[in-house]
Amino acid sequence: MQGSAGWSGGSPPPASGWSGALRNPERGGWQRVRRLALLAAATLAAAVALAGCGGPSGGGNRAIVVGSKNFTENIILGEMIAQLIEAKTDYRVERKLSLGGTDVTFKGLRNSDLDVYVEYDGTAYAFHLGIADPIADPDQVYDLVNERMQKELGMKFTQPFGLNNTYTLAVPKELAEQHGLRTYSDLARVADQFVLGVEHEFLNREHDGYPGLEKAYGFRFKQVVPMETGLKYKAIEQGEVQVINAFATDGMLKKFNLVILEDDKGFFPPYNAAPLVRLDTLEQFPELEEVLNLLGGQISDEEMRELNYLVDEEGRSEAEVAREFLQRKGLID
Repeated sequence: MQGSAGWSGGSPPPASGWSGALRNPERGGWQRVRRLALLAAATLAAAVALAGCGGPSGGGNRAIVVGSKNFTENIILGEMIAQLIEAKTDYRVERKLSLGGTDVTFKGLRNSDLDVYVEYDGTAYAFHLGIADPIADPDQVYDLVNERMQKELGMKFTQPFGLNNTYTLAVPKELAEQHGLRTYSDLARVADQFVLGVEHEFLNREHDGYPGLEKAYGFRFKQVVPMETGLKYKAIEQGEVQVINAFATDGMLKKFNLVILEDDKGFFPPYNAAPLVRLDTLEQFPELEEVLNLLGGQISDEEMRELNYLVDEEGRSEAEVAREFLQRKGLID
């Protein structure tokens, strides 16, 4: 355990907001815990799968190859893309889901082994484009990233789904009501009464982790406790901590009845999810972009939390959850 008052942080983040030095792009927090034991095998299998698929550049009546990263949210979204293409077009679809982390999926797209997968604009900003400069308006990230991805990498983001799987701080609903907590600034005023539970990695990242967050809001928690991802929710349920860091679309927030507080100073970067597709694929399949854009603005953070919850906690399959969501939205029969 470490008291917040004794924290030794790095240089503060820019006044305009977040920096391009972002967290690991392999996203999903709790969602990834149940897959960690299979990660090495999955990555190896992904390499074999990509190598064996021979690339989707053969032309003719080839399939559109839809990939995904290896965590629940990304697999669900990949399934949505695949099912929507199958329902709305005559194109054949080949699924390469749960391939691995960002490196594997992005390499697959660059090497023409994949046609499309779901990516996050914050990940593209820092990792795929290597931009380290802060941007004053996070809403500009998507436009900036999309312009450069097209010019430099021959890839394009279609319309974003609407969800933003960024970092957040969460507290029990009862605690939020008792202390009138809606924003991080509200929390800062009473932080010395609470214990914060965070992942080890989050504790040590200056730009989008606790050191920068502490400086931006002036947090002085009673204690800051580093812990494994899977233990945070049990700790807050048992009252050992009162505040945790989380991902905005994590299904565990629903399970433990936690309230997400508003990042009123815009400290954390956006991680807006959208299909990332090769430009040559869009040329070869003229209907594809219009179909992908049907998902634009259709999925809120709350809806994504619910979908993740159905898979991670209720044991539903990603394909089933994706299909029911598309049907509920009237996008497929």
